[in-house]
Amino acid sequence: MKYKNGRVFEGYFKNDLRDGKGFELYHNGNTYKGDFRYGKAEGKGLYQWTNGEIYDGEWKGGLKHGNGMWKGIHGDSYIGEWKQSKADGYGVHIWKNGDRYEGEWRNCLKHGLGTDIFSNGDIYIGHYVNGKPDGEGQYSWSNGSLYVGNFKDGLKHGKGRW
Repeated sequence: MKYKNGRVFEGYFKNDLRDGKGFELYHNGNTYKGDFRYGKAEGKGLYQWTNGEIYDGEWKGGLKHGNGMWKGIHGDSYIGEWKQSKADGYGVHIWKNGDRYEGEWRNCLKHGLGTDIFSNGDIYIGHYVNGKPDGEGQYSWSNGSLYVGNFKDGLKHGKGRW
């Protein structure tokens, strides 16, 4: 089926809505191949942007939701849980420069318990709030220095030992 806006869909329909396996080519060249329900991506599917970015995983109501893998155009990647198209739950993000975070996410921000391993050899293990170390944690520098204690808003704060 070809839509007025140039979008093309090949697959199954139910009650005039996309339902079941299908392939959609959007007017901008992006594609989705996978499961549909009630006219939206739902279940497992692969979305590819024309710039090379991809998401392969679970969908709900047309949004990334469940487990999935995203690869960005600059070498970044994320494998883990998604809610409403945002990294949310447990996941691993690897940046192009080799930095790696493994732990809990909320609304695309590090939030909860996690471990950052930086490409320069530094390591942070501890709690995050809204993307920054907050609460108990341990930061070890590649030169052997170590801080164990509390953080607030990304800074050493409160009781600690260096």
